[in-house]
Amino acid sequence: MPVYRLVVEEGGRTTRHPLAPGDHLVGSAPEAQVRIGSPAVSRRHARLSVAAEGVRVEDLGSRNGTRIDGRRVEGATPLPLGVPLLFGTVEARLERVAAGELEPAIELSGAPRPRSSDPERAPPATVGLGSLQAFAFDRLPAILGLLEARAEPERVAQAVGATLAEELPCRRVEIVRAGVTGGEGWIFAAGEGALDPRATIRVPAGPFELAAVFVHERQLAAFAPLVATAARLIGLARPALGGVRAAAPSPPPLPEPPTVDPAMRRLYADAAKVARGDVSVLILGESGTGKELLARYLHAASPRARAPFVALNCAALPRDLLESELFGIEKGVATGVASRPGKFELADRGTLFLDEIGDMAAETQAKILRVLQEGEVYRVGAAAPRSADVRVLAATNRDLGAMLESGAFRRDLYHRIADWTAELPPLARRRADIPNLAAHFLTAEARRLGLAVAGVSRAALDALVAAAWPGNVRQLEREIARAALFLADGDLLETRHLSPAVLTETGRGATLRERLERVERAEIERELAAVDGDVAAAAERLGLGRSTLYRRIQELGLAKE
Repeated sequence: MPVYRLVVEEGGRTTRHPLAPGDHLVGSAPEAQVRIGSPAVSRRHARLSVAAEGVRVEDLGSRNGTRIDGRRVEGATPLPLGVPLLFGTVEARLERVAAGELEPAIELSGAPRPRSSDPERAPPATVGLGSLQAFAFDRLPAILGLLEARAEPERVAQAVGATLAEELPCRRVEIVRAGVTGGEGWIFAAGEGALDPRATIRVPAGPFELAAVFVHERQLAAFAPLVATAARLIGLARPALGGVRAAAPSPPPLPEPPTVDPAMRRLYADAAKVARGDVSVLILGESGTGKELLARYLHAASPRARAPFVALNCAALPRDLLESELFGIEKGVATGVASRPGKFELADRGTLFLDEIGDMAAETQAKILRVLQEGEVYRVGAAAPRSADVRVLAATNRDLGAMLESGAFRRDLYHRIADWTAELPPLARRRADIPNLAAHFLTAEARRLGLAVAGVSRAALDALVAAAWPGNVRQLEREIARAALFLADGDLLETRHLSPAVLTETGRGATLRERLERVERAEIERELAAVDGDVAAAAERLGLGRSTLYRRIQELGLAKE
């Protein structure tokens, strides 16, 4: 039987009412299944009757009448799809949707309460339950773990700062060393905007000072106790005493949302081991696959985690500007040029991430090789070197093998930056991660927009899983951000919210059989991941016989090597 939905436009707000088979009362009365609060709508205004042959509408003697395409309804009248329907002055229309659009495949049960994104409107003066839950259940255990391991106060402060920046409605969070000015005083900073004294809380945090800036001063009053508690946690940090060895730090958690793809989990497990040493790492992968995310994980899991992580896109700058960005420049090299450090200096004792290193000119490659070999750097125009104790992580989406053969990339530099090579698969080869990624991006975007969305419909998720994603994870993130702009509180993200390009890419260059196999492969991968590879359990979840699932795993190329 077709699935129908009534779309109502009221006061600039759109609401959608699923219509199950049977009768539905339309009106302003509390008991109305389709409730419309406009004064132009009577308490018992009209009746919608849904049956296999279609939908009929009947006016129930309302004051202002019911009209289909301008014609007044008399008796039970068939309601065509998409035709303007007026209940008094409130416009509506009937649409038919796939059953999968009304069935949630992803439910965002932790969606935040709606809040105004307009800074001029005062937000609620109470602490949201979602913020308290995230702080107490998700983030606090990790911070307490750092305290138990006697982590350095700087590391605890960074963990607390990240928690406040990500879980509270802060415009900016800063943690600095008390009484220390300049770059050496910075411990943590996130967000943008100046410190508005009306909406800023400053509290001592052990050897540091913590400042949090909220959108509105009423939020400051609500969240001040939580910020003060976070500052006290920093004050509890005590590094291990001399002669007493601290517990070996455990690897940091996987980037959010944690991957469920077996190959990706193995790659990150290997990365956690490699990070403990000081070898250089080369990350290969298409644009948008998360190369910088892996680089940041390697830094966070390394002994250099408390030192700076500095990133530079080598493809974004011409050669001369790239060299001054990398190596720094001395005052007086050219008229009006001030002295400034380069990325190597800024990353001293930390990690330097060179993205798109394959786009670097040969002359610059030679200079970088010298810095890595000698551990010191000459600013442009300088006569004396400066220290450059840096671990280099490099990344590229180009074929370095071919560039080595052609001489476009120096072989000696390649061997200097590629002690360990990690290749990130494109999103099309890790489709099991698409549901988690979609939920993560939708949750973040809904929070930014102040929406409480319901989730993603089954039909929309099927389309997302089947899409080609030539732009990989970055394209998926931008697609979800664009789609969220068309959602309201309580909405499911549906296929109608997805861009035509994504829906077109779903079947580009593929037969119907290939498209169906793509969806089937994604479903099997998802169920296998959910039961840790237990084929019998996955078969039961999928409603298949075990031998049938074994056969499809072989045919679809999902068998482990």
